[in-house]
Amino acid sequence: MRILFVTRKYPPSTGGMENAAFELYTALSASHEVTLIKWGGANKLLPVVYPWLLLRALLAGLKRRPDVVYLQDGLMGPLGLILKVCLRRPTLMTIHGLEATYANPLYRAVVPPCIKRQNQLVAVSNETKQKVLQGLPGTQPTVIFNGLRDSFYQARGRGEQLAVIAQETGIPLGQLQASKLLHTNGRLVPRKGVLWFIDNVMPQLQNAAQPVLYLVSGTGKQREVIEAAIQERGLQDQVKLLGRVSDQLLQALYNAADIFVMPNVPIPNNMEGFGLVALEAASCGTMVVASRLEGIPDAIQHGQNGLLVRPGDAAEYLAVISRELQRRSLSPQAVRDFTLSHYSWDETARQYVELMQALV
Repeated sequence: MRILFVTRKYPPSTGGMENAAFELYTALSASHEVTLIKWGGANKLLPVVYPWLLLRALLAGLKRRPDVVYLQDGLMGPLGLILKVCLRRPTLMTIHGLEATYANPLYRAVVPPCIKRQNQLVAVSNETKQKVLQGLPGTQPTVIFNGLRDSFYQARGRGEQLAVIAQETGIPLGQLQASKLLHTNGRLVPRKGVLWFIDNVMPQLQNAAQPVLYLVSGTGKQREVIEAAIQERGLQDQVKLLGRVSDQLLQALYNAADIFVMPNVPIPNNMEGFGLVALEAASCGTMVVASRLEGIPDAIQHGQNGLLVRPGDAAEYLAVISRELQRRSLSPQAVRDFTLSHYSWDETARQYVELMQALV
């Protein structure tokens, strides 16, 4: 098939949607002719970038004559509608969650009507599908989970992983070796729950018999507020905000952590569509403790590749993490095997191609 693949979320920008775009494009390109039209820069430039993406996509479509046009998220709705009309080709669009719930009046007036006029919608989780059905009545989305590529696991010993973390972060190696490590990777925004976790769980964990060190990789608009909370709680030695990290450091964090924490909290009109970073950690055999919220249970299945906790329940988070730090309830190999056997970008791409072929 000839596929025109259009995305505003792509590396070098980092995040779940960017990784998903890269991996899906890579998997589709293995067997099909895929023309990529992408933007990998800052979202604040999108008002300028959007018409530039549209022009590039139109020119590529007229030249390549694709069988189908793929749009990687719902904000591309107006662009997708123009391409559908001008190129006279069917469009397929992925919805990650926020596109169906975002309440901005101008957005609601412009984008959802365009999303509804695409030929086919894909929801990345069952919860996302429900939000689409509620927010975009009349649509019939198909659920296709994000996949996973086994590129994060490293077989080298934990000591080597800790040495990488120490070298790249400046945290003393002795402190890393003496501590139980918690890790969160993601944007520093309210729904990710990092601020909530620092305020409500970390103060109790720091009083445990063995020191607990919480390492947070990622950037976002809440960073200053989180830094202030760390200072207020006196957690400067227990919580480290690492900012944007290298691929090498992220791999070391995933592999060395005792627990990967995804403490999401509910935020009105702002949801977690899937939880790809939790899958990445689980692929390394790392224990995952995450909120039973929105799309996360489609990535982390309780008792199989991690444990799910009531969102916002500090007592349950504290109890589960404390117990797992003492003795894991799931072996690293069991967590890794389940994750790799149930999530694959090749399988995800196959399901997308089936939909595309049906449209053509």
